[in-house]
Amino acid sequence: MSVFILAVGIGLIFFYVAAQKTIDSSSQERMKTNVARQSEHLRTILNIHYLYLEGIAEKIAESNELMNEENKEVLTVFQKNTSLDRLALIDPEGNAYYDNGVEKNVSHRRYFKEGISGNRTLSDPLESSVDQETRVVLGVPVFHEDEVIGILCGSCNVGELSQMLFDDLFSGNGYSLIVTKEGKIVAHTGEPVDHKFSYGEDIFTFYNSKTTREGHSISEVKQNFAMGEDGLVRLSGYADGSDRYLAYAPLGINDWMICYVASVTVAQQSYAFVEKYEMVFLGCFGILVCLLILYIIRKNRQKTEAILHSAQTDELTQVYSRKYAEQFAENALEEAKDGSIHAFFIMDIDKFKEVNDVYGHAVGDVVLRTFGVLLGRRFRGDDIVGRIGGDEFIILMRNVTTKEAVRTKAEQLMAETKKLVFDEMDGKGITISVGIALAPEHGKTYMNLYRSADQALYETKRNGRNGFTIYGENRDITENR
Repeated sequence: MSVFILAVGIGLIFFYVAAQKTIDSSSQERMKTNVARQSEHLRTILNIHYLYLEGIAEKIAESNELMNEENKEVLTVFQKNTSLDRLALIDPEGNAYYDNGVEKNVSHRRYFKEGISGNRTLSDPLESSVDQETRVVLGVPVFHEDEVIGILCGSCNVGELSQMLFDDLFSGNGYSLIVTKEGKIVAHTGEPVDHKFSYGEDIFTFYNSKTTREGHSISEVKQNFAMGEDGLVRLSGYADGSDRYLAYAPLGINDWMICYVASVTVAQQSYAFVEKYEMVFLGCFGILVCLLILYIIRKNRQKTEAILHSAQTDELTQVYSRKYAEQFAENALEEAKDGSIHAFFIMDIDKFKEVNDVYGHAVGDVVLRTFGVLLGRRFRGDDIVGRIGGDEFIILMRNVTTKEAVRTKAEQLMAETKKLVFDEMDGKGITISVGIALAPEHGKTYMNLYRSADQALYETKRNGRNGFTIYGENRDITENR
């Protein structure tokens, strides 16, 4: 028995070490995956901005004179109805007229030279003299009878765009950077408590002062940047004694890289329950030796079931967790029979941040939990319902009959959501914004469908939220707006 107990003790130690390695590996993979996802998301948003600008450029090109009063009015109207900060119309000599009436010459700018040659263009970051925010300028040529007669430009805060997904995943704990392949900062946002970054700063100069872990090096990071490859490095040497993950991925724009830095503790927070159970288990082993065998058999069975359930299920909403929702959806699409139609929904709760800010995160959890129950009740057992971060949910409706059936389902979901009321919110309710893509019409893989549905969701939000949009169609308007 003593030999057996010793063997069990050694086994538990090995188990603890292996579990810690698994947690570390899983958290690193999660960081890398989400940085890559945000890179794709940011490219999609910028492409949508380009499409808006090109649509306006076509309208402007209809008139005989570029800088007439009608075109200037078009700038003002469209700026108020888009998320772009400023719009400007530039003539072939580089004279720019802005939607706020400001005029100046930008012929020396690189984006002007690229745009006047007939290409889409994206500027280097420019710091505003008004609010000191770093913005980039997107530009598209204005064609008239195949001749470039000017450029239409719009500016946006690329730093704010780079932070959106990470705010949902890590509740703002951490910071994002967009840098050149040489390591020069293009934009930064978040709260870097260890260092105040500034535009143009070389991040490698700062990170060279840190100690790399697990066989990685800053030289390796530099090489990955130069080659446009993604990666992750664990850094130590911070004043508070904690370690940080630095995850990075190519943005696919101007040879830029997108980075996210978060403490290891924050990145591994979702796995903290594993360590808690391990410590309890080891403590019980030392105290209850005589009951060890029965305890191990019983606890292992419970632990296996709990880990399996926790791994597959989001603890708060009781729908699939992000990893398994994506995995099961991908498997379902791969196994789909020819001729079958599937509907992919992506949705989030409108102005959910205000719920947390006004009523507190505990009430926000109540809203998420209630909405998760609604989704589980409204969809069939073989449909895949998952929460992929924050207030963002996905659904794969398998084997739908027609597009109209999908539309009806979306309308029912909108109606059921409006019926929800929360005593914790003084009897108020919630609304949701939904984007929908169809397989195989809009994509055959999870990522393709996600991309299409995400663009449809963006269209819903752009038009005021509280509704749904099927990819490629005009936005559907729900009742009682």
